[in-house]
Amino acid sequence: MRLLAPTLFLLYCLLFSLRQRPTLAAKQSYVVYLGAHSHGPELSSVDLKRATQSHYEFLGSYLGSNENPEEAIFYSYTRHINGFAAKLDDAVAAEIAKHPKVLSVFLSKEKKLHTTHSWEFLGLEQNGRIPPNSIWEKARYGEDAIIGNIDS
Repeated sequence: MRLLAPTLFLLYCLLFSLRQRPTLAAKQSYVVYLGAHSHGPELSSVDLKRATQSHYEFLGSYLGSNENPEEAIFYSYTRHINGFAAKLDDAVAAEIAKHPKVLSVFLSKEKKLHTTHSWEFLGLEQNGRIPPNSIWEKARYGEDAIIGNIDS
C-alpha cells in the first residue's frame, strides 16, 4: 500500500506533463531603424539590392539556424531611411535594440483607417479636380509655405 501512493503520484505527473503543449513565443511586427544609408542620393538597383541584403545579413546574425531572415522581413526601407520591418520574438527584438548601429526598435501597431478621401474631405479636391477658389489656389499651391496634413 505504501508504494501505491507514490506510484500514482508519479503516474499522475507523467500524464499531466504529456498533456502540456510547448508554448511558443508569439511573433510580432517590429520596425528596426538603422539611421541613414551609406549610398548617395542617386540610387541604382544595385544600391537597393545591397541595402536589402544587408538587412537580411543583419537579422540573420540574430536568428537561429532554423529561421530564415528572408521570411521574417516583410519590408526593407531602402531609399530614404535604413531599416526593415519584420516578424520577431520579443527577445530577439530586445537583443537587436542593444546593437550600437541600431537607433531604435519599436513595435509596429496597426492603425484604423478613418478615411481614404482626405483631399475631398478637406475640400482640396472634388471629383479628381481642384475646385476654383480652393484653399490650394488661395495658398498659391504651397509656394513659399510648408503644408502639413495629419491624417488620423
